[in-house]
Amino acid sequence: MAIAAVVCCATTAGAAEAYVRSVPLPTEPSEPQASTLYYRDGRTILARVGTTNRNDVPLSAVPEEVRHAVLAAEDRDFYDHHGVSVRGVLRAVVANVSGGRQGASTITQQYARNAFLTQEVSVERKGKEFALAVQLEREYSKDEILERYLNTIYYGRGAYGIAAAAYAYFGVAPERLTAAQGAVLAAVIRDPYQLDPANDSQAARARWNWVIESERDLGWLDAVPEYPVVSPVAPRETGANGLVIDRVEQELAAHGITSRALHTQGLSVVTTLDPVAQEAAVSQVAGHLAGQPKDLQVALVAVDPGSGGVRAYYGGDQGRGFFDYASAAYPAASTFKPIVLAAALREGIGYLSRWDGTSPRTFTGRLGVPLENPANQQCPDCTLEQAMVKSLNTPFYAVTEKIGADRVRAMAYDLGVQRKYAGTRSLVDAEGEPMPGKTRSDIALGRYPVAPDDLASVYATFAAGGVRHDRHFVENVSAPDGRQVWNVVPASKRVLDSSAAADVSAVLGAVVRGDGAVPNRPAAGKTGVQQWGDTHDNQVAWMVGYTPELASAVWIGKARPGPIRDRLGRAIEGRTMPAQLWRDFTQVALNDRPKTALPKPVHVGRTDVGDAGRSKKTGKSTGGVKDADTKPGRGIPVVRTAGKGQRLALTFDDGPSPYTAQVLDLLAEQQVRATFCVVGEEVQKYPDLVRRIVAEGHVLCNHSWKHDDLGQLSASAAKADIARTDAAIAAAVPGVTVPFFRAPFGSWGRSAMAGTDLGHTPLGWVVDPDDWLLPGADVIADRIEKQLQPRAVVLVHDGGGERDQTVAALTRLIPKLKSKGWTFDLPERTVRSEPLPTAPVKPTPSGSPSPSPSPSATSAPSPSGSVKPSGSGKSRRPSTTSTSAG
Repeated sequence: MAIAAVVCCATTAGAAEAYVRSVPLPTEPSEPQASTLYYRDGRTILARVGTTNRNDVPLSAVPEEVRHAVLAAEDRDFYDHHGVSVRGVLRAVVANVSGGRQGASTITQQYARNAFLTQEVSVERKGKEFALAVQLEREYSKDEILERYLNTIYYGRGAYGIAAAAYAYFGVAPERLTAAQGAVLAAVIRDPYQLDPANDSQAARARWNWVIESERDLGWLDAVPEYPVVSPVAPRETGANGLVIDRVEQELAAHGITSRALHTQGLSVVTTLDPVAQEAAVSQVAGHLAGQPKDLQVALVAVDPGSGGVRAYYGGDQGRGFFDYASAAYPAASTFKPIVLAAALREGIGYLSRWDGTSPRTFTGRLGVPLENPANQQCPDCTLEQAMVKSLNTPFYAVTEKIGADRVRAMAYDLGVQRKYAGTRSLVDAEGEPMPGKTRSDIALGRYPVAPDDLASVYATFAAGGVRHDRHFVENVSAPDGRQVWNVVPASKRVLDSSAAADVSAVLGAVVRGDGAVPNRPAAGKTGVQQWGDTHDNQVAWMVGYTPELASAVWIGKARPGPIRDRLGRAIEGRTMPAQLWRDFTQVALNDRPKTALPKPVHVGRTDVGDAGRSKKTGKSTGGVKDADTKPGRGIPVVRTAGKGQRLALTFDDGPSPYTAQVLDLLAEQQVRATFCVVGEEVQKYPDLVRRIVAEGHVLCNHSWKHDDLGQLSASAAKADIARTDAAIAAAVPGVTVPFFRAPFGSWGRSAMAGTDLGHTPLGWVVDPDDWLLPGADVIADRIEKQLQPRAVVLVHDGGGERDQTVAALTRLIPKLKSKGWTFDLPERTVRSEPLPTAPVKPTPSGSPSPSPSPSATSAPSPSGSVKPSGSGKSRRPSTTSTSAG
């Protein structure tokens, strides 16, 4: 082939000369053309990216020290060669044929390529570049070639040529550029995006130092000048999509499609962005921030679990060149706990294994500083599922100490966390911290920073059944003539067994239900907050979750870290604004998509490996049969039946509702008594059902007025809420006794004490099949059987959603349990209950009813065990430590 012969210098000089003459030399450079970025449909335009800033100047207008900087950076032998470097060409040919990329072009070759050719990587293009460079050297002087080069090279920031670059970076005419400023411009030529000081100051400074030293080695510069002040990037492509363009440009550059090519060659770039999802991200962020403090910042990234394609991206709305909150790293807080769970499952630890969730606890890796749970919640015998729902710190810290922090870090890397941020290794202690360069078990608390886009990828891997698809923004790139320039083939790798991923989804599905962020379709996720110093405020708040179709991360914080509060001055929690934004975005983004069920749990790993009952604090057992007759403290929820032996207490939540009648029919048929935890508002809607519950011998439980999180209220507010519900029950069934109180979501806070003061025994549970999540009747029944233990309180629902599957599960399960010798009982009581007053309850000044006089408490036998007190509050901590909450 003639071209290969010329390039490889393997034929005669005559053949080479013939080839050079056969390539026509255009008289003028081709005009730059803007490129078009499309959404993933390939038709809807996302943005146009093109050079608009150009002004040619004579070489005499460029100071000699600036020319020297460019020559030192790009072609120090420019005035000595004849346009090409044969050695460089041979090296490039070998690299390109073998699939790599190699530069080594002279300034003349660069000009030929930029002015007359494309950026295509091929032997043919390299041959044409060689021929054109030879002809240019014959047609023009060296100074004329350098002048043309300086006026056509792309410097970034939309600046095409040295005059535009001088203004874009320094706000001056080219003749006023200094040696130091010229070195900055010379440095960016190699990579106009990444070497722009506004985009990567560290890389830009390193390249500038190299240019300066090269000039000094060549004798063109005596002293090292000070690094100049560089102007900020002028607003371009404003709005949220501006940062998308930045990310696309970065990704293309990493695959050999330069910034210059994107800005000047009229490319068609099909991105992974979905027009519906991107519009949902922008509009939902704007809607949720409306009226909120102006200093709040939001990041939202959505990733397709099946491909790794970014479907929506919001890192700020100022536009290109501004700070990108979606790619910056922040403490991950409790959103990191699912990674700990995945690492535990990989090591054979099942999510129903039981762990000591008491608070505070001391651990060897904490240097003597006790670790607390959010709101100092207590759960001395907790499954990892319960610990995740409650967002407890101590069980996940204990798991990390057992399997090793390095394995948790390795799991995070496998799932999608970058190994470096800004050139610094991630997930390890920084300088000045206790163990620089190493990972402590505090990784379980999410103390190490992780970027929102990485967390979106991590949860997308869970959604994809344990297969990680590398995150990307571009599907394909084509030239103006339709020729394919680049087609993405994203890398995929299985990093977690599908069974383990299914178990993670089962646990995180329970979390989404508990946080009240269900987007009207099966979903899983986790919230988190990072505390601001030693205060009751947070500095960041998260919600990261997924459906089988879409995984997304929401982060809320500030440009300068500080307390984040809403318009009413309340601390922003993960379950408030972030969870609400995530829910609303997901609903809109997937509005027309069919619903897909999450995978059923497989229950991998062992359940007998936890540390429950082996408290490091006391050295004594904290659960089990031996402790079955110990007395719970005042305000501690009971989780056992009144009688001993092979008994269980069936309890229903969130009713009454139309499903309550079905449940009552079933219980009457099976001759089973149960406890119904009723919501005040629902009692007013269905008083006849409440009367039927009592008439058929079942027991009532107060479940708050509106099913709100009473754990976040003051003691007086919680007491008023419980009393108001008591009044509604008394109005429906005058003189009835309500023995129990159960906090919604198990978030007790001060409400357990308030319920006790009003004459109710706080009621927890041991068995929770998550029937709220509609996993199917068989799964519900199976979960109850697997979790069941003597004297257990079982939690199911007769309200708050579609309960057909709950009724179907119990229809099959109750006869089966009876055949195995199980007896149905009521929960034990630790508080003396009295009939509710029949007289109307007087309202408090706030409009809530005042509580009735509280009866005295009595003691009754009760084991300690797994309870459901939870909440997304956080604990205070020493200023030298880090805590997380969900």
